[in-house]
Amino acid sequence: MLSSILESVIFSLCFPAMLAAPTPEHIALARKYAPQWRFHPSEVYWPSTVEYFLAGVKETDAKGNIIDGAVTTSNIDDAVNHGSGSYLTTDVKSGKTGFLRGQNPSTTATAAYTFIAPKENGVVDIYYWLFTPFNEGKKVALLGEIGDHVGDWERMAVRTVDGIATQVDYHAHSSDGSGTVPWVHVVKFDNDQRPVGYVAKGSHGFWATAGTFTYVDAVVFKLQDYTSDGGVYWDIKESLVNFAYPDTFSGSLGWLNYKGYWGNIGQTNCWWYHFHKECEIVTGPDGPYRPDVLGSASGASTVTTSSSKDVMKGPLSQTLGIASTETISSYTFYLDASAQRVASDSEYPLLVLQQTCTSIPEPAKDRNQTEFTASTISAITNLTGANKFTITPSACATNFSVTSYRVGVCTDDMLMNCFWAPSRALRAYSTDPSDKGIQSASAITVSDLDNWRWW
Repeated sequence: MLSSILESVIFSLCFPAMLAAPTPEHIALARKYAPQWRFHPSEVYWPSTVEYFLAGVKETDAKGNIIDGAVTTSNIDDAVNHGSGSYLTTDVKSGKTGFLRGQNPSTTATAAYTFIAPKENGVVDIYYWLFTPFNEGKKVALLGEIGDHVGDWERMAVRTVDGIATQVDYHAHSSDGSGTVPWVHVVKFDNDQRPVGYVAKGSHGFWATAGTFTYVDAVVFKLQDYTSDGGVYWDIKESLVNFAYPDTFSGSLGWLNYKGYWGNIGQTNCWWYHFHKECEIVTGPDGPYRPDVLGSASGASTVTTSSSKDVMKGPLSQTLGIASTETISSYTFYLDASAQRVASDSEYPLLVLQQTCTSIPEPAKDRNQTEFTASTISAITNLTGANKFTITPSACATNFSVTSYRVGVCTDDMLMNCFWAPSRALRAYSTDPSDKGIQSASAITVSDLDNWRWW
């Protein structure tokens, strides 16, 4: 019976009853919080419109056979299964000094693609996507340049609650970037009304500040992003191309249905591939809409811009909370109707919150050489017909910090037969706005507005 219930739940989540274009109010909200994107002074690979990019590529299969030599926004999804397993291919060597340089927004009008996602409990998340025709890889001693790829989709998101910005989510590469930052700590412009996003040189990941950021530390080499003030500052407010999320698309918006890769197929023949799965050229990313809606076929040396834990229909990269010195944590959260359906029809009467505690490394030790240990603390209540709950598990032990939590429904308090929703990463901040650092906290107070769903 549980499988049939889940099928019904998944269908209702994946195929909502009503889809519509963004409302004037939502478009105004996207403009109200449209960011300024600051490019590195040495940037040479700029954004572009999708139309500009498609004019310079061919749609091919994995063997290089041409599927369509004249790709447009209207025909890109005409291939079987909307182009799943296909590639948008070009001559990288010549393109790097030509059309792959894109359109410098300081001299040429281009586009920022914006998805406006109304959610529960007054939340509207606005995802601002940056598209660039080329991602410049990183230079690594003894290896040369690795990680180049054609096509690059990166994003930052602004969370609003009842029309007011509360958080900004900075995303880079697969799951990096500065992550989720409280609005009070965000670098702003336009009289402190709108956020700034720092765009990494060449690779275009979003970070909250200027600086150097290591996102891969393989001991023998590091991959780092570099951001800086002093380059091109692009206020994207007048460049927004707005979409509702979710929605359906056709005609000149058919490119949003494309399920293939936005670049060449990646190489796998470099000598270091067995210990680092990136050669000089890696496969281009999925598009901004596809990974969390219909998915896309896997490929060699692939760079992806979304993953199951951070799709546009779910929560942001981290769920924020306030660091606490109490002996208990406090979690206030909401359940989707799917939880009630699973519980009532499948005899899961208990609602369980499980808090993960991770050891805090000693300050003198290198975090990369530290072995972390983790434990969980559970708290249980009865699953009633309400959709809002507050549960208070004990604080973590001394020298442990809260790092994530998850919610499940269980048949008994031994927790031997439970159905868990995916866990959510936590990030604790101080109540002191002058203290902008992420806190290590043995207890946390969380008010989580993203409904918990049983996918």
